[in-house]
Parts: sequence; structure tokens; C-alpha cells
Amino acid sequence: MNRDGKPTVTQEQREGASAPDSVGFWSNPVPLWQRLLERLQGLYSDLSVGRDAARTVLQSTESKPRIFSIATYRAYFQALPLSLNAIRNSPEILGFVVVQWVAIVLGYLAWTHALRLIPDDVWNAIEEAVRRDRHSPEFAFSNLVLLAWTFLVVALASYPLGLCTAAMVAVNDLRASNESVTLRRCIAVADAHLGRIWAFTVVDNWITVNAILDRLPKKGGHRSKYDELLYYAWKTGTAGVVPALVNGRTYLAAGQDSLTLLRSDTSQILGLRLGFSAACWVVGVLAYIGGLFLVPHVESSFPDKARHIFHFYLLMAIPVAVAASVVTIILRPAYVLAIAHIYTNRIDVKAEVERDIECLKRLTQSTVSPRLVAFVSAVALLGFVILFSDQLGLSRWIAAVSRLDLH
Repeated sequence: MNRDGKPTVTQEQREGASAPDSVGFWSNPVPLWQRLLERLQGLYSDLSVGRDAARTVLQSTESKPRIFSIATYRAYFQALPLSLNAIRNSPEILGFVVVQWVAIVLGYLAWTHALRLIPDDVWNAIEEAVRRDRHSPEFAFSNLVLLAWTFLVVALASYPLGLCTAAMVAVNDLRASNESVTLRRCIAVADAHLGRIWAFTVVDNWITVNAILDRLPKKGGHRSKYDELLYYAWKTGTAGVVPALVNGRTYLAAGQDSLTLLRSDTSQILGLRLGFSAACWVVGVLAYIGGLFLVPHVESSFPDKARHIFHFYLLMAIPVAVAASVVTIILRPAYVLAIAHIYTNRIDVKAEVERDIECLKRLTQSTVSPRLVAFVSAVALLGFVILFSDQLGLSRWIAAVSRLDLH
């Protein structure tokens, strides 16, 4: 315990904490894409242990949350005014959440572009196949192409989302360490271990996107209670992972830290997660209902009736943008900052913050983050594909892939 009564990190943990990702990155002979895949595989393997342990905690805890009890969500709604106060004291947070909102909206629009590339005859064939059998196995190749495009968009959007989430955590860590809070310092602390944070954000966002799509109303659709249990086990089991990664933990150590928070503050962690999820659910339902009223009125003016799916998701960009603004700017900061506060109350991070700041001071001003280079290059390539998709013949290529499905 330190003089403030916080449990300190052991010497073994400090030695196990890694140096900032930027150090020695360029000299690594392993290709960047291979390192990313290895990192994703290691991440999911390490944190799946935490998810399973969290599921056990959720099933065995004596203080099981009651869904229709206000007390279940009290921890989250009490965090809302504290979040607004933190934003007032550290206006940098507002900039971070706005960047996240822009990333979500642009990512969604980039995803809908893949639907626009599908030719009319393919849409007609899809409609006919669905009319014959809603669970038709046709268009497997087309689905794989769309799946790959979706993952690419999620991976790219996860860079600014992960960076800004880590920067919000850095605001809390700097204050807990009695360090001055500036935009540059927040970005520096967040960027120090952004490689692992980016990889975790990709996996976490992919799980979230799949859960959202799985919950959308659809014929023959089903999402079991076990699916929801696994989802919330992941979310609660990894609640403290980002604060731990910001402070240089490995995935396994971050998962252990997160489980420590869940076991020591079970009711508070569950209250924060369930309250945040409930608020997001209400916003999402309202956005979906709004979209159902908006789409028919606007789509009737479109001459091309075959592209109903594309038109639907394109017009849904309006309610999605509104819902995303409420979630990212108002609801999510309360959750992120509350978890970060619980983490620093349990674990002293002063030494880690000082280490990152000192390490980054030694780097030359001309040092360019390899992750930033990779991200900007990938975004530029994606933008080129979107702007010149017709000239590149992507519609013809998708049509050819679809014909492979038909035959």
C-alpha cells in the first residue's frame, strides 16, 4: 500500500510492463500485418480467459443485478454529472469524443459504399433468392467480400476510437498522479502503448458490431440468453483492460487487473456496464424507430427500387449519426472515466505515467509513429478505392463474384 492507501504495483509487475510501442518498432524485421495478426490472436486468447472467469463471477455472485431495479443502474447515472464536471475541468475530453463521433459516422458511410457497389442485377438475384428461401446459402462469396470490407472499416475506425478512449483514460491517470493535464501529454500517454490498445479496440468493436446486427429485428433471427451472457461476460470482464493497457500491461496482465476490479467492485462494475448498455439500448431503439419513419418517405423519391437495402442503410446514416453523437459525447465518457477512476483507486499508476512521460521525452521530435503511418496509408488507400471504385471496376468484379455464387 502507498501513502494514499492504494495498492501499489509490485516490482515484478513493473518489470513485466512493457516500454512504449514506438521504441524499437522500426527495427523489427517482422512485417507489420503479421505482427498485427499475431497480436489479435494473442489478445483474444489471453482475454478469453478473463471473459470465462467473468462469466463465472456473473453466475456465482450473490448480488445478481435486477434488470427492472433502479438501484442496478444507480452507479452509472451517478457517474454522468461527474463526467460532465470532468469535461468542464478538462475540455480536451470534448475534443476526443467529437473525434470518436466523426470516426463512427465516416466509418458507417464507408461501409455503406460496399452496398452501393453491388450491381442492380445482383440485387435482383438476391431478392429472388430470399423470396424463394430466406435462409438460402447462395451468395456465400459475396458475403465473404462484404465481411472482409466490414472488418477493414471496423479496424480502421478503431484507431481513432482506441486513441481517444486511451486519451480520456490518460486524463484521469495524469490527475491521479498529480501531473498537469495537457492535450499533448494526454496524446503522448495514450500513444505510448497504442499498438495493443488498437488491437484490443478492433476485437472489442467487432464483438459489439456483431451483437448490434444480431439484435436487429429480422425474420428467423434469434439471439439466445447464452449469447447475451457471453457478450456481457466479455464487456464486464474487459472493463478495466484499456486503463491497464494505457499503463503498459500485457494482455494477460490487463485481463487479470480487470478481473480484480470485477471481483472487488462487482456491484459498481455491473451497475456501470448495465446502466451504460441500457442507455445505449434506449438511444438505439429510438434511432431505429426514427429510421423506419424516415426511410419510406425519402426512399419513395429514388428511381432505383432494386437497391432497397443500400438505400435503407444509406438513409439510416442520419439516425445513426444522431444516436452516435448522444452515445459518444454524453453517455460513453461517463462509463470510460468512471472505470478509469475505479482503476486508479485500486492500483497506483504514478510510476507508470512518469515512466511513459520520461520515455517519450527522450524520443526525438521527428519520430513518426509507425501505427500512424500504417493508419494514414490504409485510410488513403480506402479513400482512393471509394472515390475511384467505378474506374477500378469493382462493381463488375462484385457481379462476377456473385455469379460464382449463382452457379
